Amino acid sequence: MLEEIKNFYRISDSVATAGQPTPEQFHVIKQEDFDVVINLAQYDSPDAIENEAAIVEGLNLDYVHIPVDFTAPVLSDLKRFFATMDRYRFNNIFVHCACNWRVSAFMFLYQTVRCDVPVATSIRELRAVWQPDETWQAFIDSVLAHYNIDA
Repeated sequence: MLEEIKNFYRISDSVATAGQPTPEQFHVIKQEDFDVVINLAQYDSPDAIENEAAIVEGLNLDYVHIPVDFTAPVLSDLKRFFATMDRYRFNNIFVHCACNWRVSAFMFLYQTVRCDVPVATSIRELRAVWQPDETWQAFIDSVLAHYNIDA
């Protein structure tokens, strides 16, 4: 079951987020009709799977890896994530990282910046997963300012 994946959180009928799935849990993701897996974890993140791309693509799912440095997130990674989400907007998307912290922040920003979801609404989903630390809060604030969005 999807709920058994670390920090699983369903954003909508077509988008779900989580921490690092096990190799076996990618089969569940496929069974639940996801078409795309986006991985924001780095290659050396906790529980990272060395051959994750091969596992996911072996299940006939699209795989996109955007390794985001947890200690230093950058706008260019976020923009690549935005472009990936836009490209697959008509698909069922499963987004993960090590603990669903990078993902929850990126999803908050995607919903706020690209989908015009009010901050007050999208912040609840972010906080349902975690409370950003100082580094991530500064990143979030800088992105909102970059896009002229009032927090």
